[in-house]
Amino acid sequence: MEPLSIVVISAAVGGIAGKFVEKAWTAGEKWLSSYLKDHYPETQEVGRQNSLEFLADLAQRVHQLEENTKDSYKIRQQIESSLGDPDFSVLLQEALIASSRTGNEDKHKILARIVAERLRCQSEGLVALTSTLACNAVKHLTPRQIRFLGITNFVQSIRPSPFPPTIPPQQFGQWYVNWLTRTLSLLLPAEPMTELDFTHLESVSCIKYESFIGRNLKETLSPPSEAGYDWPFDDFVQNNPIGKKLHELWENGMQQTTLTTAGQLIGIYVHDEQTKTTTMIGW
Repeated sequence: MEPLSIVVISAAVGGIAGKFVEKAWTAGEKWLSSYLKDHYPETQEVGRQNSLEFLADLAQRVHQLEENTKDSYKIRQQIESSLGDPDFSVLLQEALIASSRTGNEDKHKILARIVAERLRCQSEGLVALTSTLACNAVKHLTPRQIRFLGITNFVQSIRPSPFPPTIPPQQFGQWYVNWLTRTLSLLLPAEPMTELDFTHLESVSCIKYESFIGRNLKETLSPPSEAGYDWPFDDFVQNNPIGKKLHELWENGMQQTTLTTAGQLIGIYVHDEQTKTTTMIGW
């Protein structure tokens, strides 16, 4: 396969997205040259190709923003002016340099989603401010830790919409088990976490780990009790293969885990990549 070039990447998307990645690479080449200047030429070229892989993914995401956002005029203005925003430019620089250090496709996708999502949010809003924290954390995480954040955020925060659904209460149990099984099958299996994994996730500010806390999985997953909906939790965690795997992760430290905003943001993006969905972030 021929090495990627910015010409190929830009031509693949065209329009404002194509111009955006061209400008990004004009600055990005300088950033990379400065960052890798004391390394071997082979190292510099690998880093360059890694960053172009990241930019290829980012270009597609920016193109989707341009094409699919309801207020297309506003988002196009934001894309065109983004590189003039110091905060966004620094985030792009950090993501591009982080991408140069790894050939891991999953990390490239998460970094690209962080940058693309930043294009649509308020510069002083919580998502924007958390984006830099998430970008800094991703480069320090293992694939197992990244997947764990995705599963944990799903369990703690993501539910069908509307939830509970507008179906008779007697149908809710089977419907909910089916939804959990279908979604979790895209996120699981996952390797068991170790104490060192939790310590590391704390060190990069993705979680708060409280060993003295023991949350209840059924209460975490279930709708409010006053809603009147019940579901066969015990059967799900004892007899459903997906439910059993989730319960094992829960008992092995997930119940003691509270995600920070950075951990939540990474978790949302991991979930979306695995399930091919887009979670609307209402922060």
